[in-house]
Amino acid sequence: MKPTNLDISRWRLISAAWRPRGSERLELWLPRDWPREDAELHWRRVAASGAVRQGSQRGLDGLASAEEVIVWIPAAEALLLHARLPTRSAAKIMQALPYALEEQLIDPPERLHFAFTREADGALAVAVTSRERMDRWLSALAAAGLEATRLAPVTLSLPLADRAWTLGFTGGEIALRSGVHSGLGGPMEPRPPAWLHAALAEARSESRAPERFLLVDAPEDLDVAAWREALGLPLEAMRHGDAAVPAAPLDLLQQRYAPRGRMSVLWRGYVPAAGLLAAWLVAMLVFDGFEWARLSFAARAGEQEMRALLLKSFPDTRAILDPAAQMRRGLDTLSAGSGVAAADDMLALLARVGPAIERESRVRVQSIEYGERALTIRLASSQADAESLARRLSAQALGVESQRGGGETRLRVRAAAPPSGEGKP
Repeated sequence: MKPTNLDISRWRLISAAWRPRGSERLELWLPRDWPREDAELHWRRVAASGAVRQGSQRGLDGLASAEEVIVWIPAAEALLLHARLPTRSAAKIMQALPYALEEQLIDPPERLHFAFTREADGALAVAVTSRERMDRWLSALAAAGLEATRLAPVTLSLPLADRAWTLGFTGGEIALRSGVHSGLGGPMEPRPPAWLHAALAEARSESRAPERFLLVDAPEDLDVAAWREALGLPLEAMRHGDAAVPAAPLDLLQQRYAPRGRMSVLWRGYVPAAGLLAAWLVAMLVFDGFEWARLSFAARAGEQEMRALLLKSFPDTRAILDPAAQMRRGLDTLSAGSGVAAADDMLALLARVGPAIERESRVRVQSIEYGERALTIRLASSQADAESLARRLSAQALGVESQRGGGETRLRVRAAAPPSGEGKP
């Protein structure tokens, strides 16, 4: 039974849920066993302005591509099933699906293509078809310069109403939609086919049978009275606006059949974020490199100043290996040779400060100045390390004043004043 072009006009309800705003859409309804059989296929083109053109032809010659190419395959050439698996990993789901559905499949799993989507209750809605059909459909489309952006059973294009099942008649086929991701189909028959009776009997046994059937594009010669008597339920002809088409994200273009365009769209979406991340990383590397160079220069300058101070204080020094250690040894020698030095002399203060600085491995001395009977020490260190050194010096009965600014710390160290009355006869 061959549908007319007028039948196709009613399919404007079918795919409203997938129409992208501001883009052109081409929809194709493939006949059974296409393209091996030279059957007529139907098409509909919706321009960005909303203008609609539609028709039917043999083959794809003359059909220009569009931003959105939706392909509806015959309901009988895809199986809609449901499964529950204890994992959310897509890779593990694809490995487990063939075994979870094995008893409901006729062909060997290795010859089948599985696609799935998640339902609200956590179950998996699964579409199964043969890989041979997928390769045949997509190869024929590619040969005509068309790349499908969505490929799904025509079952999912039918409208659906509350407590009702929908029967669609198109392309010499009957398609049944019994849920958002449920349905089946088969060739056109003058009476309700056996698979429809079986589906209705199963639903009645599970207390989920419909209360009525909606008929979409039923042929004029359909014996509605005979169908109503055979099914035992009211039949209602479908009119525009009577029921909506629920969105069904189940798409067969998954895994190896995912369109290249979809991946490029995802990549284009991630490019700005990747650019920002790269810019941030470059800025951090530049900042860290600048900070490392600044601290390295300060450390070298401090070491040069220590060497100059050692040579100025001890001109007889021939080789400088460790300026701090050599300075301490020189101070110890001077103290031993001159008796008891004053507590606030430079050498006495250095002798007490040096070991404390040496124990703070993360502290680098940039310069040491002596004046007004106090040492002023400039440190390149964190605030926490500078405070640790100040506490260590205070524990040695030294007076310590700390001042931080410009990324460095200044410690002013002097001998603590003796307790009142100490040293008096």
